[in-house]
Amino acid sequence: MSRGTPLPFYLCALAALTLVATTLEFWGAREIRANVSEVFFLTLVAAVLLILAAKLFPWFGLSLRDDAVERKNLSALIALCGAVLALGFICAGANIGEGPSFTNNFFCDVIGIASFFLLWFIVELIGKISRSIAEERDLATGLRVCGLLIAFGLIIGRALAGDWHSETATVQDFIREGWTAAVLLLLALIVEPFARPNRRQAFPPWPVCGLLPSALYLSLAAVWLWHLGAWEGMPR
Repeated sequence: MSRGTPLPFYLCALAALTLVATTLEFWGAREIRANVSEVFFLTLVAAVLLILAAKLFPWFGLSLRDDAVERKNLSALIALCGAVLALGFICAGANIGEGPSFTNNFFCDVIGIASFFLLWFIVELIGKISRSIAEERDLATGLRVCGLLIAFGLIIGRALAGDWHSETATVQDFIREGWTAAVLLLLALIVEPFARPNRRQAFPPWPVCGLLPSALYLSLAAVWLWHLGAWEGMPR
């Protein structure tokens, strides 16, 4: 039996790291922008965080090796690509703005990644999305989850962007600007029972049950980012 290719996942991981490096180069702290070695170091930190985060994916029912490669599950591959892109947006947002120390960037990384996995855990716990993807190989669910995870990443990353003041201020800003991720979570939990495979429809149509909800999640995230506008300290 031939194996599937993980190439799209690795390309998405590369795109995520490129996004982090670009963000550091244009919107990182002045000291970081002035020193290529610091841009490289923080991009390397993001790479390590992505690798560690990817180790958690099987705990959420999706494995790159077992599902995407060994079983050639396209739905799993799409969902995992969405997850790594979402983490790229989070790490990029965590590195935006002025701050006195690298620990500020790391603090934001940890908050963002932990929040992302908490949201994913709740969707998995209640919506049982991994079963539809890994066992039933439902393409619509893979597309839907991909869009949802990227939308989470966009909202969380934007909530972390801006100049550093303190740990308390960072958490307060994160809650104030990232609470819509919880609304998106609630919407996803409402959509799942209607869109996932069931006895009457083993394979829901992917344009209606996959692309449409995915586009909805991403559109809502984009509208929220537009509503928030420029982050504190963003060059005019």
